[in-house]
Parts: sequence; C-alpha cells; structure tokens
Amino acid sequence: MHLILVGAGPIAQSLTSLALEKGHKVVAIDKDEDRAQTLKNKYNIQVFNVDIAKDGVLNKAGGDRADALIATTDDDSINLMAIFLAKELGIKNLQALVNNSEHQEMFEGLGVQVIVNPEQLIAARFLDFLRSEKT
Repeated sequence: MHLILVGAGPIAQSLTSLALEKGHKVVAIDKDEDRAQTLKNKYNIQVFNVDIAKDGVLNKAGGDRADALIATTDDDSINLMAIFLAKELGIKNLQALVNNSEHQEMFEGLGVQVIVNPEQLIAARFLDFLRSEKT
C-alpha cells in the first residue's frame, strides 16, 4: 500500500514505523525542516520539506497512485488543505487528525475518517487498563 502522510511529528513517526513493519510504502510531507529531516533520517523514506499547497507536491509524492492520505498535523487548516488536494487527485482513503472538535463535522462531511482529541483517546485507554486490572 502507498501511504502519504501529511505531517512528520510524533504521530506520523509512530504511523511510519507501523506501516513500514507491515510492508507499506510511506511518503511524508511537512513544511517544518527539522521534523521532515528527523523522519527522513529515522526511517529512510522519501520526505518532502514543503507546504502541502506548494509546487504540486502531492503529485510528486505519488498522489496518483496513493492508496491513502493521512493528515497528522496539529493544524486543522493544513489537514483540511491536504484532504481537498487528495480528493482532487482521487485518493479514496482519507484520514485526518482533527484538533478542534468543532471542525469534526466539516471533515466527516468530506468523507474523511477522523480522530478527534487523541489525548482523550489515550486517557480513556489508560482508564480501560485500570478497569481490566480490577477483574
């Protein structure tokens, strides 16, 4: 599977590691030079250090053959831009981190699978661990 990640922060790093373990091809896009370089060095993948809206970068990242685009930045406007561009290219599987829950409906209205407030999901999982210890 050919995955395009928008963002190269901690979530994208974990996702890259898991995807590569499963034999998927991963390409990432992030305008932050340090994050982009860290991801590239750590996983030896193709990383474009540019804003998602510049220079047809999604095409250069293989958008025409991508199976999925996953937007993982902490900026909903960047994630939304990535989704719009991916839809234009016909990428069918679209996923995004939604940082502001007020934006959830907008993303879902575009057919995007979303994760809202990952910190809350992690906290709930920890509580699940506690509950399972009591049984």
